[in-house]
Amino acid sequence: MMKKIYNLVLLLLFCQTFVFAQNVSVTGKVTDSENLPLPAVSIKVSGSTQGTSTDNNGNFTISVPSNASLVFTYIGFASQTIAVQGRTTLNVKLATDSKMLEGVVVTALGIERSSKSLSYATTNVSAEDLNQVKGANVLNSLAGKAAGVFVTQGSGGPGSSPRIVLRGNKSISGGNSPLYVVDGVPVGGFSDFNSEDIESLQILQGASAAALYGSQAANGVILITTQKGKLGKTSVNFASTATYDSPFVLPELQTSYGQGLGGVARTGINDSWGPKITTGNDSHIKEFFQTGENYLNSLSLSSGNETQRVYLSYANTNSKAMIPGYKYGRNNVTLRGSSKAFNNKLSLDGGINYIGTQTKNQNGSSWTNSPMFGLYLFPMGDNMDKYSPNGGGVWNATRGFFVQNWPYMKNEHSSNQNPYWIINKIQNDSFRNRTNMNGSAKIDITDWLNVAGRTTFNNYSSDSDSRQGASSDPINTGANGGYQKSVSSGSELYTDVLLSANKALSDNIKVNAVAGFSNTITKSDATYNGTNGASNSLYYADYFSLQGLTGNFVSTSSKTKRIDRAVFGTASFGYKETLFFDVTGRNEWSSTTETPFFYPSAGLAYVLTNTIGATDAISFAKLRATYAEVGNALPFGAAARNSNYGVGPDESVSGRGTLPFFSGTDTITLKPERSKSYEFGADVRFFKDKLNLSVTYYNATTEDQVFTITAPTGAGASSFYINGGTIQNKGIEASLSYNASFGKLKWTPSVNFSRNTNRIKELSTLLTTDRFVLNSGNRLTNLFLLRPGSALLQGRKYGAYHDLFGKTYLYDANGVQQFNATTGLPLLSTTDDQYIGNANPDFLLNLNNQFTYKNFNVSFLVDGRFGGLVSSSTEQWLDYKGLSKRSGEARDAGGVNLNGKVISPELYYGYISAKADYGAAGLEYTYSSTNIRLRELAIGYTLPKFSNTFKNVNLSLVGRNVLFFYKKAPFDPELALGTGNGNQGFESFQIPSATSVGLTLRAGF
Repeated sequence: MMKKIYNLVLLLLFCQTFVFAQNVSVTGKVTDSENLPLPAVSIKVSGSTQGTSTDNNGNFTISVPSNASLVFTYIGFASQTIAVQGRTTLNVKLATDSKMLEGVVVTALGIERSSKSLSYATTNVSAEDLNQVKGANVLNSLAGKAAGVFVTQGSGGPGSSPRIVLRGNKSISGGNSPLYVVDGVPVGGFSDFNSEDIESLQILQGASAAALYGSQAANGVILITTQKGKLGKTSVNFASTATYDSPFVLPELQTSYGQGLGGVARTGINDSWGPKITTGNDSHIKEFFQTGENYLNSLSLSSGNETQRVYLSYANTNSKAMIPGYKYGRNNVTLRGSSKAFNNKLSLDGGINYIGTQTKNQNGSSWTNSPMFGLYLFPMGDNMDKYSPNGGGVWNATRGFFVQNWPYMKNEHSSNQNPYWIINKIQNDSFRNRTNMNGSAKIDITDWLNVAGRTTFNNYSSDSDSRQGASSDPINTGANGGYQKSVSSGSELYTDVLLSANKALSDNIKVNAVAGFSNTITKSDATYNGTNGASNSLYYADYFSLQGLTGNFVSTSSKTKRIDRAVFGTASFGYKETLFFDVTGRNEWSSTTETPFFYPSAGLAYVLTNTIGATDAISFAKLRATYAEVGNALPFGAAARNSNYGVGPDESVSGRGTLPFFSGTDTITLKPERSKSYEFGADVRFFKDKLNLSVTYYNATTEDQVFTITAPTGAGASSFYINGGTIQNKGIEASLSYNASFGKLKWTPSVNFSRNTNRIKELSTLLTTDRFVLNSGNRLTNLFLLRPGSALLQGRKYGAYHDLFGKTYLYDANGVQQFNATTGLPLLSTTDDQYIGNANPDFLLNLNNQFTYKNFNVSFLVDGRFGGLVSSSTEQWLDYKGLSKRSGEARDAGGVNLNGKVISPELYYGYISAKADYGAAGLEYTYSSTNIRLRELAIGYTLPKFSNTFKNVNLSLVGRNVLFFYKKAPFDPELALGTGNGNQGFESFQIPSATSVGLTLRAGF
């Protein structure tokens, strides 16, 4: 009897277990405290690898055992574990977690830190912000997104990289660009990466944040964390953007006066000082441009469980510029996998990233081989249709091929050629490949101690050639044309080992410390062969081949290898989660220097609200202060005392180039530039974390500036490297953001403010003049760095980086402008070294707004730059040639009225422009850079769920450079001749910036 009862009990228990073990389909919705849906909430079955996530509307469906428990986690919210208990519907409301809201920030070397423990300023730019209005170059999307970040457009066209400067220019002749770090490892550049692979982007503006990178960190760091495989079922994401470009700003021309001089019509010249006409128009400019097209498509796959995860992506970029024939293409492939073993004590991560780019017929700017020059200066009244057929050519029976059809080609300070000939017969192509392979392993020795090793190998190659067709400008090209070919390759091998500890020493004291070493080997190899201007040509017309080179053509090659090693350590001590003390140190050895260098930093952060208590008005307040020293590495070979002799194209032997300074009795040991920086700041959150304010004051002094001076005769070199200057940058950064909810409407505005003041504090007495010349060859303005005490400072105590100098008008002691008594023309200074102003803005201010309402989302970025100057060679030439709008208005008015005299417009504008040669009134062609623009606009709609296949589908109307709210310059004042130090504050026949409008489609599967 007892045995039967026992068997019955077992049967009942088995049936009960079977019932509870049955799977049920659970559906539900996850919302926040205000009943707004939370997308991408992680939902995991407790004790298993099974999981899913919510869609864009917060909905989820998962099949689980009826007796299972579900764990709901979401950044910024407290996790919840809920037992299913056989239910098929679960609606979950997650509460915010104040501790989670503090967030985790990725810092130098990829070390994760709590944001409240940081003693320095740092700014996060989310992947959503970067990809909202996409372009071919991800770095252009940083403009206006963070305080302390100054972005200048590149030379124009798709694929061109911008100039990015953090907290001002710090180096006279070295680079001023930040270091780019991907997943904790420095890389050569980031402009060609797939923006969809970015998980987050952290900007380390100051020296303290970047101190662990030592001699690479003087200009700050942009730190990118890339996507990894996500826990849960396999997900596929697709993004497609199509945008269309048109010129943002074009020159304003007069159309009332035709070709000629002195009011008399003349043909064969490109001057427009002829008689009044009724047939003039500037349609040839607009008709030259085509609608630019940009297509960016990406597809990614993510999958993973508790022990293994994988991420795979492919992106394709195809751009057709506004200038016909100029094309840019790029392919990006990324594969990344991670795995855990031995009860999660061993973590492995590895990946490969390939980037292949192709740029076809990229056009130049400024005076030489720029289609803008001949296009903008085309004489009024002539017809461009006569010169555009046959690619700008006309048949030459003698030579048996098409030659350039252009009657205005003459050496007049520049290269005036047919714009259609340039885009068809003067071409520049380049092909670049880059492969990045990386791997890492981390072992948890204990629950508070681990050791990790990482290796990254970055391999790149480039192949470019330039072709100038026969009959191109004879000043620069031989009779049969010109050809140049450049091939280069290189690699970077980075390895580091990190020992990390995160331990509570007591109930009140915690320490987070890392010690390690790194080794970097950089190699490069380059060859160049090409015609030597007009001094030699090709065997046959348009025979673009190395075999076609003749005479004393140019042939060069170079090979370099550099090794950098470092040991470093960092420790952060926390006391009662209130007081945090940071200290770092890095000691470096480099093959470019003879001695090692040490870079320290220290910082303190104090969470004030942990002492005085948080209130509804002030929910969080932190004060912070830091000091750090970082460097800017020496140029390659700068410290070498055995530089090679050179051999010219004519086989002449040239002396050694640049050596470290030698006076004949003593030798200077060159040192890397060193920045000593301190900053103070505060982070405050108000009204239950709805209003967030961050303010930082910084002061950075960069000493031991490295630049060259002319060596005396008999020195054995043409120039010497010296350490010879000090530059100071100090300023204020502030950001203010607000999170507002009005029912189903969410509004997130943010404001960023930046102001930097630059001073040239010292220039070496070894520099025999009172200035260092950054640029003096544009015939209009000069860029001088002045020694303190120079007479050219005109009463100012210090000069500044990118101070502009040129000829200015003369005034007497009473401030009355002086004029020539005979001609009535204004008098100009005798030299072109008079101070005009500075190219850098006084401050930056931008407003970013994001709205979401139900399935709609709207965002727009208003970006303002206030102050700063830019000079324009384009406007100088338009005045000289009688094409500027104001030259036509002056003729309509009967002349230029100055000091009671009426002056001929042709005489006046020829005088102040110096006929586009040296000696122009630089002040007359220098314009305010102040502008306020609608930089980005996105209006999107997320479709209601219509299929189980699609998790979400969003369609957005997007625009970049939509309109100007305010602008005084007759061109886009963000344009610059290039991204180099000496190219700022000057515009010269640039490819116009573009207004882009299009659509973005995003879909998740």
